[in-house]
Amino acid sequence: MSMIVRINGKSVRSGIEFYFGYDMENILQVQDYVELNYSKDDYRMSRGYGDDVINFLKIYNVEKYDADEELKELIDCCEGEGCFYE
Repeated sequence: MSMIVRINGKSVRSGIEFYFGYDMENILQVQDYVELNYSKDDYRMSRGYGDDVINFLKIYNVEKYDADEELKELIDCCEGEGCFYE
């Protein structure tokens, strides 16, 4: 699971972050897959004002993500797949 770390006096959950571009069809597949296969405590999604799909995904359950080859493949198919930070 994720760890709680303190940054500038604030508690922050660690995890793996993904930033997406404009490949809406593939991003929607990632969004639907995560919503169906992960509990709400395992991830955080953000969507920009006026956007139809997410542009940010943070997976807190790193162990589950590491074993989830299907999600990794879906993320690789997205145009912004190179923008991932730990």
